[in-house]
Amino acid sequence: MHTKFFEDYFNPDKISTNNLALPILRVPKEHILSYRLNLHESINDYLYRADVKDINFYYRVKTGESILDKIERYQARQTKYPVNNILNDIFGARMILNSDDIALIISKLDDWKEQYGLKNWYLRDVEDM
Repeated sequence: MHTKFFEDYFNPDKISTNNLALPILRVPKEHILSYRLNLHESINDYLYRADVKDINFYYRVKTGESILDKIERYQARQTKYPVNNILNDIFGARMILNSDDIALIISKLDDWKEQYGLKNWYLRDVEDM
């Protein structure tokens, strides 16, 4: 869902965008907050079109305040990280699956990393929650 939103949002025929591989100081905060707001406002449209009706999941879009706090922390560092590395957690999802589904997904995660740009995944045991 996020990949589709990202492709639509950064379609060069629709808007002029900033290079998110640039350091945080070179990308206007307003651009980042606008992206976050558009994602937050349109996520239900993307969920409606996605085939997720049989999946128990939760998602969140990072708050604007949390984004600004994170930007401030990274701007204070000597090392200049690119925006796409700092803010790769604007959208997050958690799925609750049975063991058979988990085994199937684990076998596909490496492909999904390449195909969908998945950055991070992990298993959390119920006892950890």
